[in-house]
Amino acid sequence: MAQNPYIRDVNNEQNLLEDLNTEFIRALGRNCYYIPRTLNNYDPIYGEDATASFDQAYLIEMYMENPQSFGGDGDIVGKFGIDLRDKATFRMATRTFEREVTKRNSDIIRPREGDLIYYVLSDSLFEITFVEHENPLYQLGNLYSFLAFSELFAYNNEEFNTGICEIDECFMRQRKERAQIIAVGPPTGSENTTDQYLEGETIFQVGGTFGTFATIDKATATAQVINWNKNELELTIGNVSGSFKTLESGGSIRGLESNAERFAGSTGNADFFSQINTEDETLQGDNEDIQLEVETDNLIDFSLDDPFSGGGSY
Repeated sequence: MAQNPYIRDVNNEQNLLEDLNTEFIRALGRNCYYIPRTLNNYDPIYGEDATASFDQAYLIEMYMENPQSFGGDGDIVGKFGIDLRDKATFRMATRTFEREVTKRNSDIIRPREGDLIYYVLSDSLFEITFVEHENPLYQLGNLYSFLAFSELFAYNNEEFNTGICEIDECFMRQRKERAQIIAVGPPTGSENTTDQYLEGETIFQVGGTFGTFATIDKATATAQVINWNKNELELTIGNVSGSFKTLESGGSIRGLESNAERFAGSTGNADFFSQINTEDETLQGDNEDIQLEVETDNLIDFSLDDPFSGGGSY
């Protein structure tokens, strides 16, 4: 049987349903900030941007689908400390999003994966992992809301310049806590090297090596340049992997893109600051308090006989 000709998807009914949906979210929702991600140097091969920043924030009301608690696995205690795995699902009205976001930035026509939501009530920042725009599915032939699935944001030295003090100050503190500073000496003068690092590039060190013998595939430590102060000869770095060493015996610190090459602590006044591991210092962070796997090799006694294998050993 064909659709009832007296009940149609007319604008009046659609507008009424959209009004009710928007009013529901405004009445029961909470103020949140939608923070779009700005891609400054997107890598299409790896699908990421190590220099991404967050420069805008739009105040918009959102309704949390599960108001009783956050979803996800919650707080898990692992070998590296507490791992926060909270998740949340936010619903925002299509009309409100268009008014507060799209009219101010025509490039954003819907919430995007990778953008952030700042939940003011809990002072939490969530990263959008997926956006469902067809839930509910075409009531009276139209769509009235976005459903944003998100998880707790893992800070990775991104720049925050949204103009919202609660957001910027919070993550600038984290940035300073996680960033590390290396004071370096003059250029090594090796062949095909320069003297200026580039912000955003990867730097690496090969223990005891410099010049053409230092290649990233042999790197003992890598990091990303957050800031290069050429006047003070200071490298601010993040995403550190491994342990950088000082002096020529530790190897040069080389830029992957710039080919800049300098030694850390190669001059009298060049030294590591508080968060850098050195050869002479014991600034090893939490590793000093962790009994490493190498030290626990004798935890299990493999010399005992296996009662289930006819008298053989384990």
